[in-house]
Amino acid sequence: MTTELVSVFSDRMPIKGKYVAGRQVSRWDAESDNVDIQYRHLDNPASPGLVEFFSGRKGNVLKVLLLVVCFFVGLIIGYVIRRNIHEKYIAPLNTPTPTPIPRIYQDYDPSIRQSLQDDLQDIVNIEDHIKIWTSSIGLAAVGSTLKVVMGTHDMWQYFPQDGLSWTNYTVLLSYPFLQSPNRTTITLEQPDGTTIWNASFNLSSEHPEQMPFNAYSPEASVKGKLVFANFGRKTDFRTLDRLGVSINNSVLLIKYGRIHPANKVKHAEENGAAGVILYPDPLDFANNNTEAVYPSTWWLPGWAVHSHHVRYTLMGDPQSPGYPSLDGVYQQPNPKENCLGCPSIPVQSVSYNDARSLIRSMNGSAVPDDWIGGLGVPYKTGPGHTDERLVNLTVIRDLVPRKISNLVAEIKGRYEKDRFIIIGAHIDSWNRGGVDSASGYAVLWELLRTFSFHTDKGYRPRRTLKFALWDASKYGHVGSFEWVQEMEKEIGSGAIAYINLDTVVRGNYTFFAESSPLLYDVIRQAASTVKCSDPDYQDKSVLERWTKTYRDPDNPSQPKIEGLQGDSDHSPFYYYLGVPSLSPAYTYNPKKYPNLPSYPAFNTLEDTKDYLTNFTDRNNYTLHVKVTQIVADVILRLSDSALIPFNVQNIANLLITGKNKLKNMEINSTYVNLGFLFSEIDKFSDRARLLQTNLTHLDKSKLYEEVIYDINDKLIQLPRIFIVNRGLPEFPQYRNVLVAPHPENLYKTQIFPGVIWGFDRGRTTGDWSRMRTQVSLLAVAVRQASYNLQSILTVINSLS
Repeated sequence: MTTELVSVFSDRMPIKGKYVAGRQVSRWDAESDNVDIQYRHLDNPASPGLVEFFSGRKGNVLKVLLLVVCFFVGLIIGYVIRRNIHEKYIAPLNTPTPTPIPRIYQDYDPSIRQSLQDDLQDIVNIEDHIKIWTSSIGLAAVGSTLKVVMGTHDMWQYFPQDGLSWTNYTVLLSYPFLQSPNRTTITLEQPDGTTIWNASFNLSSEHPEQMPFNAYSPEASVKGKLVFANFGRKTDFRTLDRLGVSINNSVLLIKYGRIHPANKVKHAEENGAAGVILYPDPLDFANNNTEAVYPSTWWLPGWAVHSHHVRYTLMGDPQSPGYPSLDGVYQQPNPKENCLGCPSIPVQSVSYNDARSLIRSMNGSAVPDDWIGGLGVPYKTGPGHTDERLVNLTVIRDLVPRKISNLVAEIKGRYEKDRFIIIGAHIDSWNRGGVDSASGYAVLWELLRTFSFHTDKGYRPRRTLKFALWDASKYGHVGSFEWVQEMEKEIGSGAIAYINLDTVVRGNYTFFAESSPLLYDVIRQAASTVKCSDPDYQDKSVLERWTKTYRDPDNPSQPKIEGLQGDSDHSPFYYYLGVPSLSPAYTYNPKKYPNLPSYPAFNTLEDTKDYLTNFTDRNNYTLHVKVTQIVADVILRLSDSALIPFNVQNIANLLITGKNKLKNMEINSTYVNLGFLFSEIDKFSDRARLLQTNLTHLDKSKLYEEVIYDINDKLIQLPRIFIVNRGLPEFPQYRNVLVAPHPENLYKTQIFPGVIWGFDRGRTTGDWSRMRTQVSLLAVAVRQASYNLQSILTVINSLS
C-alpha cells in the first residue's frame, strides 16, 4: 500500500479492532474488540483473465449482449414490481361511501322559528327598554337622545354580533327656540292692536321641558283674518272657492287628520294664505266627548298640542339633496332661503281648547255639514270675526346644523353574506314617546338580542341581518334617508327587504300591516304561526283574528294589507331604491274611528309609558310580544328560505289595478295611446301567474345552490326595475314608477304616479307630451320586468 493511500484511510478507520477487506462483519464481530479486516489488492491491477475475456472483437460483442440481457431483465423486474405495487396499493379501497354534499345548504326550519318565538316572551326586557326610552324627551340630536344612543351602543357591544357601526351626519334641523329670547305666540287683537287673547299651547308652566312646534316652519310674524279650511285638502279649498271665501293674506285654521300636515300647508301656500294654525278637532281626537279624556281614557284632552314637521320634499338633509351629508361634502348656503321642501309661510299647532277660542264668533257662511267638528260652537268659514279682530301669528324657529347618529348592528349570513334583510326603528320623538318611538325601539332590541344569542349557540342565518336605529325620523325620516344615500350601491345589489318598526302598538283591536306587494304572503304566513292574544280567541292564530277584524273586501278569505305611507323610514328603501318593505303594528278599530289618523296622543306630551300600558297595550306588554314573534318569523323566512319567498303575482295584481284605473279614466287615444302599456301589462301578468305556479309547486330536490343563487338574484332585481334614476316629476325623492306616495297626501299611495301626474298636467295645460313620456317609461319597465320573469322560468324549465 502506498504511503499516501494508507494515510487517507487511516484517518477514517475505527481505532478499535483490526478490519480485513473482503470479509463480512457480523454483529458479533462488530461488538468484539478484535475484528480483523484485510485490505487486499488495493494497489494491484485488475485480474488478467477477466481483462482478456472482454478484450478484442469478441469481447465487444459479449459486452453488447450483456447489456441487452441486463436491459430485458430490468424490464421484467420493473413490470413485476409495478404490478405488485398496483395490486397492493392502488386497488379500490373497501371503505364506506362518503356523505354526499346537500344540494340545498340551508332552508327555512320551523323548529328554529319555534325556538326563536319561545325566547321572545320576556316581558321584563320589553318593560325595561320602554322605561329607559321614556325617561326623557327624545328630540333628535339633543343630549338625552344621544345618551340613549350611547347606552344602546355600549350594551349592543356585548351581544354576539359580527359588526356594530355608528354613523354621524350633519343635517339641518328645526327647533322651537334655542338661543332666541322670544317665543312663538298666537294672539287675537282688536283693530287698534290691543291683545284680547293669547294661546296657551301646552300649559308650558306645567311642561316647561318642551314647547310644541312644527318643524321647518319659517320664522315669521303675520297678521290677518281667520279662515276655517276644514282638513286643508284640495277639495276643501275648492269648496271655499265655490262659497266665495277669500283666502289671500288670511291665516287658516285647519284640522289635523285625513292628509299629511305638510300637504295641508302646501295647499294653503298655493292658495295665497299668510299662515296656518293646525289643531286636533275633538270630534276626531276625543270621540266628540271632551269630558271623557286622558288620563281617564285614551282620548286627547283639551290642553294637548301636537308637534309635527311640515316639510313636503323629503330627501334627507335639506342642504345636501341627492347625496349623504357626511363631513366634508358641500351643503347649500343660506339654509333659511335654501331649505328644500320647506314652506314659506309660518305654521303653529294649538290645542282644541285654543281652537275653540279662535273659531268662536267668526264671520262668513255656515260650513258644509261634514265640516262640523266637536268644538261646541258654530263653525263658520270666515274670513274674520264679527268684531273685526285679527289673528297675529308669530313663529320663532332656529334652523341649525346638528349631528345625528345612526346605529347599525350586523349578523353575518352563513352562505349569502352579500344579501341582507334590514330591520329598523327610529330613536327620536317629539316627546317621551311611549308608543312612538319606545314601542319600536323595544321590539328591535329584543329581535337583535334573540337572533344574536341563537347565533352564538350555533344557529346562523343563511343571509345577513342588519338591525338599525335611525335618528331624526320625526323630521321626515332624515337619518334613514341619509344612510340609504350613503349605502345606495350596496343596498341596491344586496338588500332583500326592509322591515320598519314604527309605533308598533298604537291600539289593541287588531293586527295590521302596511306592505309592498312582494311581501304579502310572508307577513300572512308569519301571522299564522303566532297565537292570538285576545282571551276570547286564544285558540285562533293572529292571522285568523286579523282576517275577521280587518277583512280584504276584494278577497274576503284574507286580511287587508295597506299600502306603505310616504313619511316613515321605509320610504327611502321602497320608493327611492325599490327594496320591498313592510311595516307591522297592532292598531285601533278603523271602522269605529274612521277619522282618527293615529292613536289620539300621537306626537303630544301625553304619549308616555303610562299611556302605553294603560290604553294601547294594557295586558302586560302582550301585544309587544306578539309583534316581536311575528316579525321574528318574517325575518327567518326572508333570511333562511332557500328561495326568497316573494309572490310575483301580487305585482301583476297591482299592475292590473292600475290598468283598470286608466281604463275608467277614458283617456282619449288621440292624446295618449295606452295600447303598448296595456299589452305589456297583460304579458307580465301571464308570466307572473305561470312563474308563481311553478315556484309554488317546485320540486326542491331538483334544486342546487348555483340555481338558487341565480333565481334569487333575478327576484331581488325585479322590484328595482321599476326605479327610474330621474325620479318622478316634481317629486325626486320618489323614483318608483309603479307606486309612490300620493302628491296630495303623503299618508296614501298612488298607483302609476308618473302617469297620473302627466294626465293631470295634460288636462290642465293641454300638453299631453309629459303623460306620453311617463306612459313610455312605465311600459318599458313592465317589459323589462317581464323579461326578468321569463329568465327565471327558463332556469326552472332547465331543471326538468
